[in-house]
Amino acid sequence: MPRPQSRRTLLGGFAGAVLLATPGLAAEAQKKEYDFLALGDFTVNLPSSGRRMSYVVVSVTLETRSAEMQGFKDVSPLLRQAVLRKLMSMSERNELRAGQTDPALLRDSLYDSLAQVREEGLRDVVITRLLHS
Repeated sequence: MPRPQSRRTLLGGFAGAVLLATPGLAAEAQKKEYDFLALGDFTVNLPSSGRRMSYVVVSVTLETRSAEMQGFKDVSPLLRQAVLRKLMSMSERNELRAGQTDPALLRDSLYDSLAQVREEGLRDVVITRLLHS
């Protein structure tokens, strides 16, 4: 009976042989059309009428064309600034309140702001966290 290490080696070799035998599949496996770039967490204070502070935390990730990824990395400080400005603007207009935040509106608004910085290669904006306090 082969050892577990031997099985993994055999299976890995078999998978490699299948990829080499199918040229289109091998090229497709090596080339991804889209990648993700996490811009991180953004914390924005929300207007409040009392002494208690409230805020929202939004995590933003971009889906970009793989060939354009480096361009997005090069301007990532400008992209972060655009997200923060949009979130602060939305906060001032009370569009980020708990239970009243429309995730589709938030995503679309962020997409529009980010496209002004760099539109070529931007496929989507993914909100990975929306936390109110």
